[in-house]
Amino acid sequence: MIIELHAIQTFAPSNLNRDDTGNPKEALFGGVRRARISSQSAKRAMRVSDVFKDAAAVPTGTRTKKLVKEIADRLEPVGIERAWAEEQLLEIAKSLYAKMDSRRVQETSVLLFISEEEKDAIANFLQGARDSDTEPNATSFVKDMVKQLTNRTSAPDIALFGRMLAEKPALNIDAACQVAHAISTHEVNTAEFDYFTAVDDLTPEEDSGAGMLGLVPFNSATYYRCARIDWEQLVQNLGGDAGLARQTVNAFMQAFALVVPTGMQNSFINKHQPDFLLAAARPNNDGQSLANAFETPVKNGRDSGYAEPSIRALGKYWDQVEGAFRLAQPTLAVLNPRGYALHSDELSGASVANLGEWIGVMTAALGEG
Repeated sequence: MIIELHAIQTFAPSNLNRDDTGNPKEALFGGVRRARISSQSAKRAMRVSDVFKDAAAVPTGTRTKKLVKEIADRLEPVGIERAWAEEQLLEIAKSLYAKMDSRRVQETSVLLFISEEEKDAIANFLQGARDSDTEPNATSFVKDMVKQLTNRTSAPDIALFGRMLAEKPALNIDAACQVAHAISTHEVNTAEFDYFTAVDDLTPEEDSGAGMLGLVPFNSATYYRCARIDWEQLVQNLGGDAGLARQTVNAFMQAFALVVPTGMQNSFINKHQPDFLLAAARPNNDGQSLANAFETPVKNGRDSGYAEPSIRALGKYWDQVEGAFRLAQPTLAVLNPRGYALHSDELSGASVANLGEWIGVMTAALGEG
């Protein structure tokens, strides 16, 4: 079973995701330049959001190099000497996850993606050794942890997005979720610039001029976004816990619909809800991205912007491609809050009234197990 999510979403002038020059990210597609939001940016925004965390209802993962410091900070208030804890933690981190950074010996050489369950286990192991006044057997502890963590995690975001540790491949977890780079459905030639000045409030009135000058790049676009969840892989990653996997799908679908990257949000309010949402539960793992609906860039109409023609292009492409390549009938849910003509009888027939119904159709399709 694959849960496939598609969105058409319009953003007013903003700079959600910058490149190394500070300009909005972009890409070439269909022979023209498009606005782009990277998948890395979208995934981080979703997994750290309150929307995702609240809906998941269990502790999520932490991506960090500072595991030693975090657990030492946790142990110090319960009376465990910091120097001793750090010595033990350095050995455990090196044996279990990755070698330490040669420049910052308290940090791992790579970012770790670890669950609260893992951090609790390490802290409890060291506290237990201290309470019993015994020398901790780190070698035995690490072996037990590897057995417990092979191909499973308790953190929904690690289960979705996976984990790779080149030095410790036994702890790798295959991602259950794919997220595409969002691209504009139409051509976006170049960023615009806001030329701004700031005044020094303490400058004497007789002195003129700005205290600072600057340029802020931005663009605006209607984007196509896509993500896919492999249900069986998600259940496996969560140790067979289908209930938690269903909660994770619910949380991810909420975040997919409601969360966007927060780049320059104080300069540009970038909180815009999707113009269109499509979800498909496919029982035999077929299906695809619908990005090629926009390989020919959408043109805005005389009386419309880009959202309506983008949705029209997606509906037309859906009928064409599904008619040619579909292997089995998917379960569909379409949220079309502005009532645009979908130009697809199948998509029109799958309309739901609100976000809760949109998610509910998909979670119901997952069944009981």
